[in-house]
Amino acid sequence: MRAAALPSVVATALLVVPLAACGSGNVMSLEPGDCLDQSDLEGAQVTDVEILECSEEHDAEVFAEVTHSGEEFPGNDAVKQEAEAECTTSFEEFVGVPYAESELTFSTLSPSQESWESADDRTSLCILTVDQPMNGSLEGANR
Repeated sequence: MRAAALPSVVATALLVVPLAACGSGNVMSLEPGDCLDQSDLEGAQVTDVEILECSEEHDAEVFAEVTHSGEEFPGNDAVKQEAEAECTTSFEEFVGVPYAESELTFSTLSPSQESWESADDRTSLCILTVDQPMNGSLEGANR
């Protein structure tokens, strides 16, 4: 399972359940550079997402990943805080402006205790989100 959370301004959570076989649409296969629709991340549990070409219409883009350390799960709050801090730092490098000055928002997709323990999942993803669907990448958008 992975849990997603928006920065403290707009906090929400959902659970993501890992599947045994990783298909191209399995949430566990997402990586920086993948584009998708935010609606794929809604709901109490998420297992699959449709990974889109960034040239296709989409409203979310994975821009960075955070690797957590440790054998024992530190708790949802600790994972969320570390992910948000690292994503905020990576935001400026990817978008071109500091997060505090940007019109863009991001959410995080992080390991749950279940995926940490059963799937050795130690990766949170940083996902840019926009209000209106767009075509193309937000890398270097400077907005």
